[in-house]
Amino acid sequence: MSTTTATETTTQTIPPSSEAQYYGKLRYIPHGVTPNPSPHNFHLPVMAEFGDVRLQPLFDMRPVPTIAELASAKEPTAQLSTHGFAAVHHPVSMNSAPYTVSSWKDPTLLKNSYVPETEAMVKQITGATTVLTEALLLRSAVWSEQDALATHAGHGEEDGTTQSSASLPAEKTQEETDLELGFPQFIGFSAQHGGASPAPKVHLDYAPNGAREHIRYFHPTMAAASSKIIEAEEKLTSKGQSLRESYASSGLGPRWALFSIWRPLKRVLRDPLALGDARTFLQEDYVPVMIKTPHLGISPGHTSTFDTESYLAHWSEGQKWYFVSNQEPEEVLVIGLFDSERDKETVAAGGTLHSSVDLPGTENEEARESLELRYRIMNLREDRHVAFWGAELSSYETTGTMELNF
Repeated sequence: MSTTTATETTTQTIPPSSEAQYYGKLRYIPHGVTPNPSPHNFHLPVMAEFGDVRLQPLFDMRPVPTIAELASAKEPTAQLSTHGFAAVHHPVSMNSAPYTVSSWKDPTLLKNSYVPETEAMVKQITGATTVLTEALLLRSAVWSEQDALATHAGHGEEDGTTQSSASLPAEKTQEETDLELGFPQFIGFSAQHGGASPAPKVHLDYAPNGAREHIRYFHPTMAAASSKIIEAEEKLTSKGQSLRESYASSGLGPRWALFSIWRPLKRVLRDPLALGDARTFLQEDYVPVMIKTPHLGISPGHTSTFDTESYLAHWSEGQKWYFVSNQEPEEVLVIGLFDSERDKETVAAGGTLHSSVDLPGTENEEARESLELRYRIMNLREDRHVAFWGAELSSYETTGTMELNF
């Protein structure tokens, strides 16, 4: 069934009556179309490229289990080892008084409270002894084609045109400069540009090549922390060996992954995050695209960029999507983005296609507010690997790098 609006045509997929009771609008790349990259940093191609719009059934992951309950939970609970993602009930100090929604926009509070509590949660789940937080991404605006991501760390503030003094970027405070250069990165926290907006386009942040580019070029601290991985990969490529075919079995470097932990700052009434079950996507569904990405943490005013390979998607029959209805701030999504051990198995290497999703009738609700944390974790204990990850590792949106030393 198709419905037409002034701007787009939507095709609806109707599941058996016993299945999903929610529907959401997801945007894909039409078959036969090669998307053009966005000229803006951290941005997917423009909305016009996503011409295949589908009203898809959404499977609700309620009830959301605690960490202790997750391993034994059944459908509709998703598992990292099978689906590539999971939802977990995980309240933290900042979910309670005296903290408010505005507290989540204070980098000092986040560094002192939320970051260590979330690192502890990651350690509890995985048994890791070392967790390195890579980035925090704040989303607090209604979707727009170009948002605060484009201007992070001074990028995109000069476009070659003449600007009046009123429109010139405000002089940054020392605190803002320190945040732009520092590690972890605080993205979407600019007093001038505000938070980023949801991304209503089906995508996976990193194709395997993009994951490797990320650990090398995102930030000098990330590259230094990934030196064992990079050294091992360069040894293999210097011999003409394929990293996809040889890295995991070579034993030269640690198993590593990129992942994200995603938490709403208030109840989600519009634009929830939907996650695609990787087992239901075909290899030909993945559409590569380059994302313009800034080199961060170099020096004040440094605005060079590099290309990160990501994936968009074509629609195909049988794709299955999950979300958490009316998701609360105590409920987090753990989202796999890349796993070196699974690179040889699938084109997505353990990554999860995802998108903010339009729920019919919610267009006038307040903007969704969410925070993503990204980590590098090391020294995963074997017993926790078995208990939580199952037979296979999937990774996490807070996004980060996970190094697994067995």
